[in-house]
Amino acid sequence: VLHDFSARITEQNLEGALSGSPYVRCLMLEETAGTPSGYAVIAHSWSSEAGGPMIILEELYLEPAARGLGLAAKFFDWFFEEYKDRAAGYRLEVAPKNADVLGLYEKYGYEKLAYIQMLRPAKRS
Repeated sequence: VLHDFSARITEQNLEGALSGSPYVRCLMLEETAGTPSGYAVIAHSWSSEAGGPMIILEELYLEPAARGLGLAAKFFDWFFEEYKDRAAGYRLEVAPKNADVLGLYEKYGYEKLAYIQMLRPAKRS
């Protein structure tokens, strides 16, 4: 992200997923059963450009000790199979300081966009 971590926003994300919101899905990733190794946050949206549902990988995080063990590959295998008949496309964002993961995402078919994305928070401080 391009801003400081917010515990309040993290709690809202989890609350949205646990309350059954159709817009967000949070997943705990495990290397072995019962041992958390990371998490993923998936958002559901619509794309007029793609003409259908857009599945957005909001966050994919693996603990440092779990990196390089093939968990990202297992996640993406599951992810594309899970949404294959329900998505017109898949999207994600990468912060410039996290550019070292670009190769990973390109490996799974993601391409850089030439768009400038803008945001106006609903609640401004």
